[in-house]
Amino acid sequence: MPSVADSTKSLGGECPENYHVKPGRNVDFPIDGAMRAFVIVPPTNLKKPVPVWVPLTGTVESTTDNLRVGRSGANALMAEKGFMVIGPIRECANQDPDLRAGACNGPGINGWNWRPWSEGRATGPDGDRWKNDEGPDSRFLIAMVRCVAKFYPLDARRLFVGGISSGGTMTNRALTFRSDFWAGGLPISGEWYVTQDDGAALSFDAAREKVRADPAKIFQGRIGPLPLKSHLSPIIVITVWGGEDDKWKCSGVLCADYRPSTQAASNYYSSTPGVVEVSCSSTHGHMWPQIHTQEFNFWALTTLASFPKGSRVADFHLRSPPEGYSCRLGRFTDHY
Repeated sequence: MPSVADSTKSLGGECPENYHVKPGRNVDFPIDGAMRAFVIVPPTNLKKPVPVWVPLTGTVESTTDNLRVGRSGANALMAEKGFMVIGPIRECANQDPDLRAGACNGPGINGWNWRPWSEGRATGPDGDRWKNDEGPDSRFLIAMVRCVAKFYPLDARRLFVGGISSGGTMTNRALTFRSDFWAGGLPISGEWYVTQDDGAALSFDAAREKVRADPAKIFQGRIGPLPLKSHLSPIIVITVWGGEDDKWKCSGVLCADYRPSTQAASNYYSSTPGVVEVSCSSTHGHMWPQIHTQEFNFWALTTLASFPKGSRVADFHLRSPPEGYSCRLGRFTDHY
């Protein structure tokens, strides 16, 4: 990975009282009235602050599946490349890193649209409280990283979050609300929950048609603040679309199409000053990228790490991705 010797800065550490972090699963982390858990896989070399990678699973895969070698993401291997890997466990999994779908597969509660993560506000009055409140998961992710920083040297300029499906949607929420903390992210097949300009909800079909009819427009969405911020702290975002089969069915009925949602995400990020947006397309469908997975993961994370917090967009250089991926600077131009 790129040398970081001249540009690292240690993140200040802070934990709940008497909380201690160790490799592997960490449980009973108190925040927002709940007990949360996370898994950490430290790199071998901790002589200087290391970049952080927070991978988020989606609806039907467990945290273990997302981390474990031989499963879809195998994200734990990024520790061997020098990253501190921190895998948060979804609240619906009740601190169990091995839970797959179960209680995490279904509609959201407490004003949220979908269950695995608090990633998009629900339609109607129940969701209104989250229009400009980042929500408990966004707060948990940051508190978790800060606590790990109390026990391990973390690079404050290279803190990255990413995920698949609902985890990609959660990444969009984290980045749009808290670009002050994150240096960037990797939303893979994440939702945008496209709305009217005033934030009013649209049906699934109406939202798809809105984007198809005007693919370059900046769309409001239920994943972020209302209105969306016109400026973000400098970040880098790699938005990934899995191609024609990047869709999801709920009880056999199509309920998510990631063509318009990834288009909307890339439109917003690429239009925002100080943000590097890289838009990537492939053919793996709705899952963690499965074509040369480890080559893709390493390419994505080294690309993120090449743009530490505070960098200038003009200084960014995009390296070619692995075979099987088409990536460009700026918004998607291959969707419509």
